[in-house]
Amino acid sequence: MDMQASRQFLAELKVLTHTHHLNLVRGRDLLPWFTRVQIALDSARGLEYIHEHSVPVHIHCDIKSTNILIDKNFRGKVADFSLTRLTEVRSRLGGTFGYMPPEYVQYGEVSPKVDVYAFGVVLYELISANLDNLQFDEVLSQADPKDDLVKMIDPRLGDNYPFDSMHKMAQLAKACTHEDPRRRPNMISIVVALMTLSSSRED
Repeated sequence: MDMQASRQFLAELKVLTHTHHLNLVRGRDLLPWFTRVQIALDSARGLEYIHEHSVPVHIHCDIKSTNILIDKNFRGKVADFSLTRLTEVRSRLGGTFGYMPPEYVQYGEVSPKVDVYAFGVVLYELISANLDNLQFDEVLSQADPKDDLVKMIDPRLGDNYPFDSMHKMAQLAKACTHEDPRRRPNMISIVVALMTLSSSRED
């Protein structure tokens, strides 16, 4: 950003951090477990659309938690398409550290699986409220990960979540962040998995 844009950004940030009003987003409210599942599903559907149903196919290239907005009904909306690219390319693009997959960092390869990887990181954040997916990989590789996995869940949730649902989301996040992009699921499969989790709320 040039200096003028930087000043405008800092001015806006200052206003947002010092103002509180019913119609301004606070961002500190606790999101219950199934609200988190719904936000994940909504976001996955948005990505599924640009990957599978837009012509030509689009790749977002900057999926992260701050680019998923929530409306007044706590429905997720994918935002910020400034880095979006068409179809598969090989080029060095922008992105956010921690959300970029190995093939992008090492070779600049961009495909829909870049968004899938980043979405997996977002799923980990919905579970734990932090960005340490490496620790998740170690725990999920255990024969019985329950005790260690429970320690990684956002403590603000307390015991107000079904372990099976959380465990399945963590497994989905692990699949999404697989080192080999060919072994990551596509967004259609992710939507189906999250729809199953969302429907389990009534069970």
